[in-house]
Amino acid sequence: MDEPLWWPKGVSQTPYDSAAQGDVRTQFGTLKLWDFNPTLNDTWWQNPPSEGKVWGNWPDVKILEVIQIDRYGILLNLNGSHIARISPFAVGDDVSRMARHEPWNHVLSEQSILMPTAIWIVDGHDRIIIYPCSSLLSIEESYSMRIRISESVGKVHSSLDQFSTPNTERRWNDRMKDIEGQLKTNTLWRAPHSKDTVGLPRLNLDVQAITLVEGRPVLLAQPRLLSEHLICDSDRLPGIATMMSLEQQWSKVEKSTEDGRKKLLESWLSTAPQTYSHKNALSTLLGGPWIWRYHSVLLSLAQARVFDDKEERKQALDWLNDVSRLQARLGVLRTWKSGLWFGITGVVVSFFTWQLESLTASQSVIVGLVSLSTAIVSHLAYWAKDPKPY
Repeated sequence: MDEPLWWPKGVSQTPYDSAAQGDVRTQFGTLKLWDFNPTLNDTWWQNPPSEGKVWGNWPDVKILEVIQIDRYGILLNLNGSHIARISPFAVGDDVSRMARHEPWNHVLSEQSILMPTAIWIVDGHDRIIIYPCSSLLSIEESYSMRIRISESVGKVHSSLDQFSTPNTERRWNDRMKDIEGQLKTNTLWRAPHSKDTVGLPRLNLDVQAITLVEGRPVLLAQPRLLSEHLICDSDRLPGIATMMSLEQQWSKVEKSTEDGRKKLLESWLSTAPQTYSHKNALSTLLGGPWIWRYHSVLLSLAQARVFDDKEERKQALDWLNDVSRLQARLGVLRTWKSGLWFGITGVVVSFFTWQLESLTASQSVIVGLVSLSTAIVSHLAYWAKDPKPY
């Protein structure tokens, strides 16, 4: 039997059955599958479901049509005016949490984000999400509008920044470790993060979940990726993580270049909070955009593994092989940083040798000056060689 696109055929230990429901065992853990088949019939929609709870206004469905099956699940067109996203697996409540929390919903209602008009939630998971639109852009169409979309995403992050939480560097690095451990990659990357890199309320965006409203691109809040649900916790992530995810998705249309990455990053920064543009926030030595590009490619590799996509797997592995050169460069820069500590140590030693009269005053001064010069030169060289964020 042919498996639908949303079935995790790359890791499933349970054979696909169109009538199956309940636990689905995979190499990464167990998924919960519910029986969504009745929802494909318009009679099911005549009344709101009794199980769980419904947020928003349940539609009066007269016409129902399956318009797309993808890795998220099934898309239905309702009455020619709404789109319903059906998630066969329980992957969390990222969308309904954003919609139900009034302060978040309010600020997003003024941005280029299309929030749902209704959501069916069961046991803390969003099963059906209904949006007030009738069609979506293709990835090629969204790519042609990527600069406008990036500027819109920057405005979205500006509106959510008031709800930000401080840098959670340890959790983010543990997240990288969990993904690398599950995928058994040869690359390992940890980074400190600037205080200007903050966590935002979770908003999942996809370049193929964009519609046009009065001629302008508007993004739809999406469920969590199935691969992410399987291999790591759902954390608050910085806005740059979302932007790098979109950049990575668009790279499937046309291979990214330094100039293209620069334009995309600058368009996002032009409308994002000013602190996101600070030197430390963009520093590769402190993580910056590159560590989140790495994060997005790891998730892409996970998606390729889950859905047995050989082409996506090859692209992700090629990128990881290339990024090894950047990591090697960062390793060399650490030698410059060690010079800073060597110089500071020398200054301390010169002071105590003068105090203990182990050296003459002039000798201690010479040692101190040489050490201080070493520290300053090493510090300046370390930051001067910081790789560009694009």
